[in-house]
Amino acid sequence: MATMRWIARLAWMLPAVGLLAGALAVPAGPAGVQGGVLVAAWPADEEPANLDSQVDPYDSTKLLNAFVADPLIRLNSDGRYIPMLATGWTVSPDGKVWTLTLRRGLKFQDGTPFDAAAVKFNIDRIMDPATHSAELANFLGASYFQRTDVVNGSTLKITYAAPVPIALWGLSVAPMWSPAAVRQYGASFPQHLTGIGAFRLTEWVRGDHIKFVRDPGYTSGPPWQAHTGAAYLDGITVRFVGEAGVLGQVLKSGEVNLVVKLPAQSLNEYRHNPAYQIVSGYQPGTGMQFVMNTSRPALSDIRVRKALRYAYDPEKVNQTLYGGDYVTVKGPLTRYSRFYWKGADGVYRYDPARARSLLEEAGWKVNPQTGVREKDGKPLALTIVMLHHKEIGEYLAAQFRDIGVDLKVVVVPGPVQLQRAQSGDFDLMYERQRTFEPDGSLFAIWYSKNDKPGGWAWSRFHNDALDAVLLKTQSASSQQERQRLWTEAQRMITEFALALPTVDDPVYYAMQASVKGFRLGAIGNWFFVNDIYIQR
Repeated sequence: MATMRWIARLAWMLPAVGLLAGALAVPAGPAGVQGGVLVAAWPADEEPANLDSQVDPYDSTKLLNAFVADPLIRLNSDGRYIPMLATGWTVSPDGKVWTLTLRRGLKFQDGTPFDAAAVKFNIDRIMDPATHSAELANFLGASYFQRTDVVNGSTLKITYAAPVPIALWGLSVAPMWSPAAVRQYGASFPQHLTGIGAFRLTEWVRGDHIKFVRDPGYTSGPPWQAHTGAAYLDGITVRFVGEAGVLGQVLKSGEVNLVVKLPAQSLNEYRHNPAYQIVSGYQPGTGMQFVMNTSRPALSDIRVRKALRYAYDPEKVNQTLYGGDYVTVKGPLTRYSRFYWKGADGVYRYDPARARSLLEEAGWKVNPQTGVREKDGKPLALTIVMLHHKEIGEYLAAQFRDIGVDLKVVVVPGPVQLQRAQSGDFDLMYERQRTFEPDGSLFAIWYSKNDKPGGWAWSRFHNDALDAVLLKTQSASSQQERQRLWTEAQRMITEFALALPTVDDPVYYAMQASVKGFRLGAIGNWFFVNDIYIQR
């Protein structure tokens, strides 16, 4: 059994209330109220390629899964890890064995039992390389994972070769699926998600919408849900909207009562109108950064990478493109992140003259006919691959042109991004992690052994000293030591100029005033739906 020593060690993983995101404090309706249907407009580029987040790595998939499947542990709005399908957890004194006790008497939405064998099935499925669950497996400590053991019907043990500090985060985002349903539906399971949640998936029409209906047999309650029992809403419909202009206006039409990720340019149309509510969610993690492929000849030279850092100002990106409504990011983490290092803010100040000098030093000379620098007869032409926010790429292209770098902007869908990332077909690539713990962002992206199929070390940067620091973060047992190590990692990542940080977009939620009970999670792109109802 665990000792209080390791529980105390885990306590520092819980931030102060409201550190990362606020919550809209709206009282829920009376018990038993039927809350209507929440119709949410959602950006089309947030539609999952695969609706099973044990496979798909995107945050929108995890959120949509949360409507259908409760996790073992819940990260609550105030940043506390609390029991969900698990009633509790303990960790052995050496940090290598996690023991989970489970709620008794629960059944999945197909009527099959929820027990330790079902949890073992889910964890083993995530850890199986054939599932291609690289991100979630990393969150659950795949590098050190050894086995899961069923102790009895309501007790499970997970054994690791070394401590896994990020495991609580992994357990909080991993949906628990019905083993019977996974086996029954096979490849079509994403169309038939079956968990233990407040809603059931009824329809997914790709490129258009997803529908959920209330599960009347749902039995959860406080502390994370304000009321006991089934959700108030009769259903939720998510509609995918491809145009930012339409997403900014659709709430006015009355077709929807909630907009997720309202474009910043539409904020002023709703901010001071009593018919609407605006909630802002600020996010931890990397922000919208663009990692550099250091296996490319030009970007293997630190002088070229540093020149790109000096050639633009993230603050001007924010002011010019978004009127200052975004969050400026100048280092590996946003200021809303745990263990954020403020020192990164002053390392690369806008200095195009310094950028040109570094490129000259690296042997890149301006061709007077094209204005583009060349070396050994080859132009300094780079490609930046993006999912969205094309305007950021275009802004960087204009800035880089001024120092003699030709930057081509390419926008691709998520599956293509992953393909290009794994094949190395890029110079700069949008890579963003919003994880609550830096293990899921800094460690996943910058630890060189994650440069593998399904891994997230897309920069292909290998440095023994950085690896050593990152590896130590995975076994550090105190908050102070973790802070020291994560600060050193951020300093090194910044000094090596491995990515172009730019901005982070707060998640703006716009909704009709009649929407009550909306509550943000501890991360700005996460919200809870169980207490929502539509006031009539």
